[in-house]
Amino acid sequence: MCPFSFVLKMSRKSKKTRKKDNKIIKYPKQYHFSIGMIIIGVMCIYMVYHLFTYLTANNITVYEVSQGSISSNLEYNALALRSEQIVYADNSGDILYLAENFGKVGSKSQVYALDTSGEILSSINESGENSEISLDADDYTKLQNVISTYLADYNDERFGKTYTFKSELESQAQQLYTVSAIEQMGASLDDAINSGTFSIYSSPTPGLIVYSIDGYEDLTIDNFTSDSFDTSKYTSTNLKTQESVESGSPVYKLITSDHWNLVCEIDDDLYDLLKEETYLKIKFLEDETETWTTITFTEKAGKHYLIMTLDDSMDRYADSRFVHIKLINNNISGLKIPNSSIVSKDFYKIPKDYMIQGNNSDDAGFLRQEDSGNNVYISPTIYYEDDDYYYLDNNDVSRGDKFIKPNSNEIYVVGTDIGSLEGVYNVNKGYAVFKQIEILFQNSDYSIIKTGTSYGISMYDHIVLQGDEVEENTIIN
Repeated sequence: MCPFSFVLKMSRKSKKTRKKDNKIIKYPKQYHFSIGMIIIGVMCIYMVYHLFTYLTANNITVYEVSQGSISSNLEYNALALRSEQIVYADNSGDILYLAENFGKVGSKSQVYALDTSGEILSSINESGENSEISLDADDYTKLQNVISTYLADYNDERFGKTYTFKSELESQAQQLYTVSAIEQMGASLDDAINSGTFSIYSSPTPGLIVYSIDGYEDLTIDNFTSDSFDTSKYTSTNLKTQESVESGSPVYKLITSDHWNLVCEIDDDLYDLLKEETYLKIKFLEDETETWTTITFTEKAGKHYLIMTLDDSMDRYADSRFVHIKLINNNISGLKIPNSSIVSKDFYKIPKDYMIQGNNSDDAGFLRQEDSGNNVYISPTIYYEDDDYYYLDNNDVSRGDKFIKPNSNEIYVVGTDIGSLEGVYNVNKGYAVFKQIEILFQNSDYSIIKTGTSYGISMYDHIVLQGDEVEENTIIN
């Protein structure tokens, strides 16, 4: 076969092959869907959506109302007011104290002596240098009592009282020593008394001796002022440190009654809480002693003052003008709610004279005058009432609405009177509803509210914890 014939033959076969290839049919590619993947995808989208809305929305927490109490245990530096009388020197001279500080004396008890010549005082000093005078067992017992009292009341936080104790112990020892020395002087003392150079003075009336003054002796529950409580201006003078006196100068103070008063300024909330009480239990923080007092109140310059009357413990605090106390019996119980739940809301006040009852119901309603001239009976939600007004919000009525007074042509325009109420948002029905509350007592975190109020909340109600983050009718999930 010639080469040309072979090539022609192969060419024909190639054309036939191409014709066969052109007859191949291509089928579309098949896609297989899994129902499981579809469900998972939908769930992922759902979860991402709710995560996004949770992160971007206000997260409202619901609080369940429960019975509880608040123990305030308020502490005060109370002003001590007593029946105090300052005794002044009848003459000038060197002074020797004979009675014990904070000791009780009778009307004939010897309290101090004046040496106008200085001879008796010189004799006592010489006797001390010669060690001829000593204290007896009773004198040492008195000194031991002073030390024991200090040790029993010692507190590191009140270390400053150590200096007061030191001064008191020295004065007590000097006074005991002086009395012992005078008793041993004999004839020389009698000669000085007879010559008029040495005089012993007795108490003008029974009472408790105090050798310090502070200028508050004339204060009473009637004439004290707010400035009387300013401890930064308070000063006290120890009279027992003076060695000589001038005629007419103070020598000691006499407390003439066991009855005394403690006074402290209180806020309006505590006044409202205690104003119906007669007795109050307090604790003296100086020595942790508790006692009951009768209480009264007074108001000065718009401030309330608590007056506690006592007939015990006066001698233990005779040297304290300000007594640190704690009120311990104002443990108030009721419905306990967080302060963060409490909100204030404005309401329209509608006079009670405009209330009518209709539609066979005992609920309060009103007759509203429409623009068309027709009168329509409405029964809106009442959030609170006092002696003169009902409180309505703007969901039921609008500013400018006109209410008709029953059996009268008088018209009241809504919005004339506005009142504010404290309350919480109740969410028992799944949406926020304002409920008025009456606060009995409050501290920095919680409030105790009155139970059984007509428009308030009850135990186990659910309220919004973040009251300022919601509004009326907000849906709570």
